[in-house]
Amino acid sequence: MPPAVVTLGLVAIGVPAAVRALAGRPRALAQAWVLAVAAVACAQALGELAGWTAGLLGDTQLLLASAAAALASLAVAVAEAPAKR
Repeated sequence: MPPAVVTLGLVAIGVPAAVRALAGRPRALAQAWVLAVAAVACAQALGELAGWTAGLLGDTQLLLASAAAALASLAVAVAEAPAKR
């Protein structure tokens, strides 16, 4: 497996786990992981297709992947929040 794929996989797993450790949400960690993996894959593809660079090769894809995984975690946390009455 290429090292870049391993790094992005760790981002997709680590960011939702870190958000859960800090905020206690999302409680549905498996769903957050699935959404984060999809978001990271999309961010990686977008970075490759656009040819964005922010220094070293792959930095931009890692930054996009981290942001996408964080947004996925927050989306799951918001979706599972109890309804206000």
